[in-house]
Amino acid sequence: MKIDFKRLIYCFVMVFASMFIGGYYNNAGVASWYQDLARPIATPPDIVFPIVWAILYIMMAISFYLAFMKETSDAKYKILNGWFIGLLFLHIVWTYAFFYMGYLGIALIVLIVIDVLSYMIMMEFWRVSKISAWMFLPYFTWILFATYLNAAFINLNSYIVVVE
Repeated sequence: MKIDFKRLIYCFVMVFASMFIGGYYNNAGVASWYQDLARPIATPPDIVFPIVWAILYIMMAISFYLAFMKETSDAKYKILNGWFIGLLFLHIVWTYAFFYMGYLGIALIVLIVIDVLSYMIMMEFWRVSKISAWMFLPYFTWILFATYLNAAFINLNSYIVVVE
């Protein structure tokens, strides 16, 4: 397969732009109120999250690229691209709601939408490129784990945490 550098760069720029924007909101919460929350027992140490997310974002970008390269229909390509951008946008919204605003309940609703959209994307990837779908699976699994953690944080703390 010939590498389409324009699409490859597009996939990486979009994924990492959302990572950096979300990182800003994440860091604001982690540096302040988040440390005071009661944490679910399965919460990994803080150092795990940036490592896992960096790996997952790289895999997402490659996964999206492979699917985009295999998709032959312009209409389906545009739909997949819209889902891709929508998913990245929802990541930013989730990070803003959870870490920046402390709206854990709203963040959980956003995560459930992310779960559904991620599943839809993974199924489309499966249709177009099995390798792409397999590369997307760790992200999908991690996002389901994040949904559990978000719900557990609500159970232990509240739907809204007062952010000072």
